[in-house]
Amino acid sequence: MNNYNESYETILEKYGLLKTVVRERFPTKLKLSPEFIQAFQEEFKRQTAPVVSEDEHGAEITTEGRNRHTVIREFQKAIKFLTKGI
Repeated sequence: MNNYNESYETILEKYGLLKTVVRERFPTKLKLSPEFIQAFQEEFKRQTAPVVSEDEHGAEITTEGRNRHTVIREFQKAIKFLTKGI
């Protein structure tokens, strides 16, 4: 048994950490209304759109919107919360 543990440790040293992946899936029969999908798309566009503002001299300042990947990740968390009751 000790020989097995030593060979296991050498494998870990050579290949690094072993990772496990957990995939979460939404219910297969989840039906979203067209209104929900449209509102979802509008909110995504709103959060990722550039923000236009003015400085104290009245000059227009444009800053980038939020990162698209961050917004998608947050939306995925929200959808998980919505589907828990199904």
